[in-house]
Amino acid sequence: MDDGFVSLATLVTAAAAANTTAAAPPPSDDGLAGRSGAAAPETGGDDCAFARLSKDLALMRVAALEAFESGTERLLRALADDVLARELALAPADVAALAAHALAAYAEHEPVEIVVAPCDAERVRAPVAVRADPTLGPGDLVVRVRDGAFESTFAFRNAGALARALERYDA
Repeated sequence: MDDGFVSLATLVTAAAAANTTAAAPPPSDDGLAGRSGAAAPETGGDDCAFARLSKDLALMRVAALEAFESGTERLLRALADDVLARELALAPADVAALAAHALAAYAEHEPVEIVVAPCDAERVRAPVAVRADPTLGPGDLVVRVRDGAFESTFAFRNAGALARALERYDA
């Protein structure tokens, strides 16, 4: 599969080959190898090789910039995950506050149950049933309403925070 990528070594080799294969000036009738009135060699091949080299270098620059930007986003996501996980280990998420906020936000949808991780179940007091679900992680919260559910998992909240941070980074 040809993705258009050309290595720097290939470009340098091509440039060197273009320089060494340029036609030498033809010898003149007096044997002075083009020193007396002989026409200068055409450089059409050199111009074409230089144009290709310039284009390939521009493509390499774009590819390097894209790789840098992609790497920056991956690094930011990994760093945020690590920092937030460490913070949650030191001070667990205030699931009770999250539950109260979620119940208030979704009041018009008629909440019927709050579902949290087993380690958080004892800390949540709500006017609706509170159930522990072992598939949820610490800090995760699901508000079940009459006709569906609203999830507020750590991954979801983290993704939202990272999206807002990346918007500011791109601006």
